[in-house]
Amino acid sequence: MMAKSSIIIVLQLLMFLCCSVAYNNFVDESSIVYTYSRVAEIEKHCTPYLTSSSKSISDDNRGYTLQRELSFTNGDWKQEYGGFPLMPLDESDLQWHRLPHRVDPLQLVSFQVQDINIVHHFDNASVNVGGILSIGISRKTTFFPSLRSPSFAMMPGFSLLTVVFEGLYFESEESGGDRLLCLLGNAALPMSEPHVEYWDITNSHWSGYSHQPRLLRDDQILLVLRYPQTFNLTSRAIEGEIRSLNKHGSLEYFDDVHISSQLNRHSKYQFSPELMPRSCDDKHFCQEDRAECDALTFSGSEFCKTFQSISEPFNVIPNYKFTDRYAYQSKLGLLQPGKEFDFANWRLNHEDFWLVLQHVICGEETNNHNIKNARISATLRVFPASIPADTARDRTGLSNLTFLAEGTWDSSSGQLCMIGCSGEVDSVLENCNYQISLYFPRVYSIKQRSLILGSISSMANETNMFFPLLINYGPCPVFLHLSLGPCSSSYLSYNYSMIQLATSIRRRNQPSKFRLLRQPSFLKYLALEDEQDVLAQLSFLSKNLSFDAYAICKHCLDKHNSRVFIHMDVFSLGPLFGPYVPWLCKNDGAKKPAGTEKLTNTQILNISLHLIFNEGPSVFTIKQYRHLSPLFLEGVYDPLAGQMYLIGCRMVSNVSTNIGYGLDCLVDVKVQYPSLSGRWLKNPSVEITITSQRHENDPLHFNAIPLQTDIIPYLKHQDDVAFRKLFESVLRLLISCALVGIIFSQLSYMNRNLTSIPHISLVMVAEQILGYGAELFRDTEILLESKESAAYRDLSHYAHGYKHILNPLEIITRLVVLVALLLTIRLYKKVSGAKKRSRACWSNKEKCLPQSKNVLLWNLKVHIVVCLVLTGLLAIELSLRNNLRSLGLIDVLFCLGS
Repeated sequence: MMAKSSIIIVLQLLMFLCCSVAYNNFVDESSIVYTYSRVAEIEKHCTPYLTSSSKSISDDNRGYTLQRELSFTNGDWKQEYGGFPLMPLDESDLQWHRLPHRVDPLQLVSFQVQDINIVHHFDNASVNVGGILSIGISRKTTFFPSLRSPSFAMMPGFSLLTVVFEGLYFESEESGGDRLLCLLGNAALPMSEPHVEYWDITNSHWSGYSHQPRLLRDDQILLVLRYPQTFNLTSRAIEGEIRSLNKHGSLEYFDDVHISSQLNRHSKYQFSPELMPRSCDDKHFCQEDRAECDALTFSGSEFCKTFQSISEPFNVIPNYKFTDRYAYQSKLGLLQPGKEFDFANWRLNHEDFWLVLQHVICGEETNNHNIKNARISATLRVFPASIPADTARDRTGLSNLTFLAEGTWDSSSGQLCMIGCSGEVDSVLENCNYQISLYFPRVYSIKQRSLILGSISSMANETNMFFPLLINYGPCPVFLHLSLGPCSSSYLSYNYSMIQLATSIRRRNQPSKFRLLRQPSFLKYLALEDEQDVLAQLSFLSKNLSFDAYAICKHCLDKHNSRVFIHMDVFSLGPLFGPYVPWLCKNDGAKKPAGTEKLTNTQILNISLHLIFNEGPSVFTIKQYRHLSPLFLEGVYDPLAGQMYLIGCRMVSNVSTNIGYGLDCLVDVKVQYPSLSGRWLKNPSVEITITSQRHENDPLHFNAIPLQTDIIPYLKHQDDVAFRKLFESVLRLLISCALVGIIFSQLSYMNRNLTSIPHISLVMVAEQILGYGAELFRDTEILLESKESAAYRDLSHYAHGYKHILNPLEIITRLVVLVALLLTIRLYKKVSGAKKRSRACWSNKEKCLPQSKNVLLWNLKVHIVVCLVLTGLLAIELSLRNNLRSLGLIDVLFCLGS
């Protein structure tokens, strides 16, 4: 065993050394020393920029400030096409992912300033700077700046080149006062493609990295970065260029690379005084229902705190006013999708892209009327839905898919009005022709679940006009309530509009009167408790009704592929909207919502929920629930039956159907919760049935979906698990004692009836011995397998209250089973001796005794038939798998009865 472990360790070391060589010392984390020994070369190549430098640089805290201001992460880069690419990309990862369309990889670049030397050159106008540039190609993820020595690494769907630079920083008064970096770098460049013969990188494989390109050391790389002196709406772009100083066509030569990024939060932003509040009265969501346009009025500081906490992307809402889908798509003139989308015959669909909020700068200010408003600056980035939101949020490059916005939050009207510019070109205020209007709605409903609603429209002339782009920020209820605080019911409300429809469905499906009479006596379901603080009880009940669990389609043939993870979150329950913390809300002076005084534990409650099906591409092969996620639910909850009757609304992309708000609300949902009475004995699961009210010929119709979840977690699960384990332990002990009693009765019967002993089968007794021996030497539960799910079975802390009882019971049970084993062995010896004596005395009657061979054959036949039947049943119902071990107990009892 020791020799085997040593061999494994040696092989791991060899693999590590091979990977280190393949990465060309990529893991070398030795510190880089900047000697600034290339002053003559830097002066030669940076002279065109140095001649324009005329502004001196002070020393006061300049090093630390520059180090933060000049660094950036995950900017964009693109290369001129001249036949000499900077680096290759292994695209073999596309063989493992079935993408609906090809998405070009991201070209990202980061620059980290590592050293600032305040020794001045050239008439006190420049500073020595050393830093590392990480430039790469990635399929869907960003990367952190590498702090290692010059290297190149490549794996499927990812390439990264690290270049170490040193040079000069100086400030120029030309072109509006730019700040410049002129640096020379060292790198291990991959050999350019025209010089590589038989380079088939698309057919390479990940294991072993056998297709790593040849690397060449190169110290003739020039990097020039331009930073604006001021940071405002139209002046924030970082532009740069990487050029090869080698001879055109040489092995180290590559085509010019252009870099784009923007100033970070370490630079001081200057709000434009000419962009003071403008009128933004066009609430495009409120043309039909003005009641849902009532906006929250935060103070400036509260708004900044809420707005800066936004982490999820904005959704684009289909404009239901257009009956022609393609006319709707063609009029969204502000979006000019580039190669990142790469759709054939590209048509805009609201499901194909999202918007993410970046670089939020917010500050409170007080106007002349002593009203605390807020000034805000932000970047809106449009990105394909195929790219993770975190990846898009980390990017800093500017393009035609970014909007630079600045505006004012008016706390009196509860509206944010911003002026936007395209990030592709250097803008001036006259070209900022986009208006972005956002507000926080006060009233929620089944069709309005957004924390923020707004629009992006054009203020240009008629030739450049386009229809408003409607956007919303609709996080899951947990994040929404966290953003609004623990006492949101005091200033928010929910408008129940589907209660009558849900009540009519409940009446049609109401159980019999006899069942209704016996349910309060025998079955208890989740309900309010008889306490004074009704809001606290509503909050507690909403937490119990929410769950996250895996579910399968009950009547589907392929149950494995129908498995999906469900998020069921309560949005509002009765008059309660959001969480409620009694001691916080009482101290806050918040008013209780109306209708809380008349609630009882048997009263039917209005409820709204949020249902999400999570189908990750790495787990699920078939996305059969995408058309239902997310599902907005509203209806009633019956605490006497543990049932919900709900109406659901789902987003649909077929705008040509001309349905209101782009929502299909002809969906019925029934939810059945498990009883509280038997949760300690049976794993609680929730049954969900989703059906469409539309006709089968309707394009929005879908077949009924019956789902059943795995075990759902609840607040008292630990106590139930511990009590269940105690019950199972006591049951095992009683069964083992009963088995010992049966064996004793058999022995006593054999003592009274000696003539019947030779007729007992030794094969059946031997089978009992094997069964008891197997139970004693197994590590799992003895005799009966626990009904607890595998996720909780091995967690010892769940039995915290009964641990001092469970262990002794387990030891006693095993001792009793040991006694049963010894008694069975004694029984075997007694039967064996009796058979030998009977054969010696009555040899002529040998044929009258049971033959072991025949008994063994019949026993095997019975077991084979039982196994075949069980295999067929398991193919139909997977839940029978937990009952297999109980057959061993039945088998033992069958043998004892024989």
